[in-house]
Amino acid sequence: MPLLDKYLFRDPSSESETASEEDDPSDTEDFTKEGLNAKEVVLCISKSIVSLVSSVDGKPLFACTGTVVDHVSCATWILTSATLFRKPGTDHDAYQADEVKIEVLLHNKRTIDGHLAMCNLQYNIAIVTVESQLDLPMVALNDLPGSYSTLVRPVIAVGRDSKSQVLLVRHGDMIRERIKLDCSELLVCTCPVSKTFIGGLVMDFERRIIGITFCGKDTTPVMPIEIMARCLKHFKYFRAVKQPCLCIWGCALHSLEISNLEKICYKFPDLSSGSGIVVDKICGVLSENCEGIEADDIICSIDGVILHSVAQLTAILLDTMVGAMCSQNTVILQAYKDPEITLNLLQCWIYGKMVLLNATIPSVTDGRCRERSETLVFNS
Repeated sequence: MPLLDKYLFRDPSSESETASEEDDPSDTEDFTKEGLNAKEVVLCISKSIVSLVSSVDGKPLFACTGTVVDHVSCATWILTSATLFRKPGTDHDAYQADEVKIEVLLHNKRTIDGHLAMCNLQYNIAIVTVESQLDLPMVALNDLPGSYSTLVRPVIAVGRDSKSQVLLVRHGDMIRERIKLDCSELLVCTCPVSKTFIGGLVMDFERRIIGITFCGKDTTPVMPIEIMARCLKHFKYFRAVKQPCLCIWGCALHSLEISNLEKICYKFPDLSSGSGIVVDKICGVLSENCEGIEADDIICSIDGVILHSVAQLTAILLDTMVGAMCSQNTVILQAYKDPEITLNLLQCWIYGKMVLLNATIPSVTDGRCRERSETLVFNS
């Protein structure tokens, strides 16, 4: 997955006075039924929500929101956005741990020092650690069931103001909109957030965590919880995110326009539920290395798991990376392809370990399997 578009990495110097006004916690309170319900939901995790302020050489850099997600040994882990450490005027460069000072502002008005432990510009997330604070409860990052994250539903964005340290709440809806960025894993919601909310949680009214917030132009991009949880797991194991690149760019089938979706569903009735990933293009490898999977193929399941989103596919690949670091794994990649069935053997090397990906592509002609072996480059 390519780096996120630069407007997700907001430069503090480019923020207008309007944004500052939006962050003012004295904004008119929302006393609608939904607004009151949203406050009740977020109060249950309020102690886990912190504000983070970064500075370099005594000059303020950025301020945003973070969430306590783990207690490891003698440290408490806080998940936030890599925007907190991005160098102004750049998209792909961040300050190192010894170059930046971090202040962590807690719910009880205390301020403690933080340390940059991990910064990943690929997914725009970072981990800040503080000395173990057992009075700060952690928020568990659990996978959502099946297609849950793709459903249209009311959600809540949570932030904490860096000046007053007051909890901030905005509500809106998850929407099935294809993101206009070079990151097909992102979800979209309509919560009217400002820069203070960046790195904060998005959750539903049943208290399920959907992802973390970025700040977009018209809508709010959300990095799904499946990706965040895997990045934390990788950091625990490897002290870094071991990112596989399958060189496949695509989108969720349900995000297509109705005219295109109708044609596909007539041809493949089993896909009428909208599950599957449509391959837009294969990039970064020679075409002869991708004969098994081509543009317009539909990947409907992997390792027996029906795919509903690109984030779900990426999460499975990130999980595969963990196993591949220790042993050779086999993953079943099943995809619909017009007009014939092929059974592909995709060999790929991940940090010196070979992983076999078997791709099954069902036929729409005779319903029988024909087999072919191909090799797909799996860049690490």
